[in-house]
Amino acid sequence: MSWITNKANPFLTYAVVLFFVFDGLALGMNIWLTQRIQVQTIELNLAGRQRMLSQKMVKEFLYAPPGAANKAQLSQFTQTVNLFDRTLSAFRIGGSTIDTNNQLVTLETFHKRAYYDIVEQAWSIWVPLRQSTLRYIDSPTPALFVELNQAFSQNNNQILNLMNDLALAIEQQARYETGQIRILQTAALILGMLNFIAAFFLYRLRLRTLEKERSLVDALLNDMPAAMVFTAEDGSIRQANPRFTELLGIDIDTVKQHKLGEYIEPHPDYENYYQLSSLAFNRAVIKTEQTQVQQDGVRLCVWRLEDASKDIAERSQLSSLAYKDSLTGLDNRLAFDDHFNQQNQLASQEQLFAIMFLDLNNFKSINDNFGHNKGDAILKEVGYRLQSFVSDDCHIARFGGDEFLILQQHLSTEEKAVATAQTIIDVLKEPFYIGAETLNIQASIGIVTFRGRHASLAQLVSAADKAMYEAKSSNGNVSIRMLQLS
Repeated sequence: MSWITNKANPFLTYAVVLFFVFDGLALGMNIWLTQRIQVQTIELNLAGRQRMLSQKMVKEFLYAPPGAANKAQLSQFTQTVNLFDRTLSAFRIGGSTIDTNNQLVTLETFHKRAYYDIVEQAWSIWVPLRQSTLRYIDSPTPALFVELNQAFSQNNNQILNLMNDLALAIEQQARYETGQIRILQTAALILGMLNFIAAFFLYRLRLRTLEKERSLVDALLNDMPAAMVFTAEDGSIRQANPRFTELLGIDIDTVKQHKLGEYIEPHPDYENYYQLSSLAFNRAVIKTEQTQVQQDGVRLCVWRLEDASKDIAERSQLSSLAYKDSLTGLDNRLAFDDHFNQQNQLASQEQLFAIMFLDLNNFKSINDNFGHNKGDAILKEVGYRLQSFVSDDCHIARFGGDEFLILQQHLSTEEKAVATAQTIIDVLKEPFYIGAETLNIQASIGIVTFRGRHASLAQLVSAADKAMYEAKSSNGNVSIRMLQLS
C-alpha cells in the first residue's frame, strides 16, 4: 500500500489548471462584456434622448408664451427640463435618472472617461440656461420669454451638438471595448483548446504510467483532494497521500521523521480546530476527522485533514461587517474609534491631523416634509458621494443620524483640511434626485486640527461639533469653522 510517490507528472497538473484558467477567463470576459454592453447601451440611449430633450425643450417653450401658456403646457415643459438636467447631472457626477423605458437607473460618473470633457462643456452651457428656464417657469413674463428665447437660440445648438458628440463617443468606446474583448476571448479559447489537447494526451500518458506503477486504490488515494494520513497508535506516520505533504509544504522523507501530533496543534482561538505547527512550512487552520481501521492485525488511525483557512477568513469577514453602517456603506462610529486609536498610537510629534464634524443642515425638514424613506434615500446618496473622498489619508464614518466624522492625516498645512471640507460641501450642494423629487441640502463642517498624539477622541469630536454649530449659526456661504488644539 505505497501511496506516496514522487513520479507525479507536474505538466499534467499545469495543463489541467490552465484549462480551467482559460475557460474561466473566457467566461469571465463574456460576463464582463455583457455587463459593459448593458451599461453602455443605457448610456447611449440616454445620450440619444438628451439630443431629443434639448429640441423638445425649445418646442415646448415656444408653445408656452406668456399669457397663452396653460398649466399643463408649463408642467410638461418643467418635466422635460428636469429630466434633461437630472440625466446630464448623472453623467457628470453619477447618480440616478429615468431611462427611456421610464425605469429608475443609476449611472457612474464619467469623470474617468475619455469623453468627460464633452459632459463638462455641456454642463457649463446648461447651468445658466437652466437658471433662466426655471425663472421663466416660476414667472412666465414677456421679458423673461424674450431673454430665454435668445438664450435658447444662442446655446441650444451647442448643447445639441455636444450631445451628438457624446453619443458618438460612447458608441465608439463600446465598439472599441467589444473588439478588444472579442480578441481576448478568441485568444483564450484557442489557448484553452490547445491546452485541452495537451492535457488530454498527458492524461492518457499518465494513465498508462499509473497502470504500471500502482493499483487502482493507490491511484484514488493519491488523487484525493483531502489530505489523508495513516498513523500508528503512538501517532507515528505510516502512510500519507501527496495532498498531505502539499498541505505541510515539506517532502515525505521529512514528514516521516515526526509524529502527526507534532505537525498539528489545537488552535488557540477556534474550538475543535487545529493549526499547523512551526515544523510545517505552510501556515493554515485545519479541521480534522479520524476513524480506526485494521491492517494485518495492526490498528491504524485514518486522519482526514481539511484546510479550513478560507472558512475562518470568511467568518472573520462577517465579523468585520459590524464595523460598517448598513444604510450609507461607510464605517460606523466603532470603526472610526478603532482607526483613530491605531493612527494615534503611530503618530509622530510633528504629524498634523484634522477631525471634521459634518452635519446636514436641512435634513430634518426633508424628513418631516417627504418622509423617512426619502430621508434614508438622501443618506444613502450622501454616503455614495462621501465614498469618493475615502483614501489612506482620509477616513469617513457615519456618527449617527445626519452627522458624519472625518479624520484627515498626513496634512502638510491646515489649509489642506479646509480645502477638503469645501470640496465636500460643494459636492453635497448638487441636487439629489429621489424618485420624482429634486431635493437640495446644505452641510456645515467644523474642523479641529492637532499635532502628534491626543489622549481623548471624545474631546476632539466635541470640539469639532462645537465648531460645526458655530459654522451653522453664521449662515455664511462657506459653512466651515476651524479650532486648533495644541
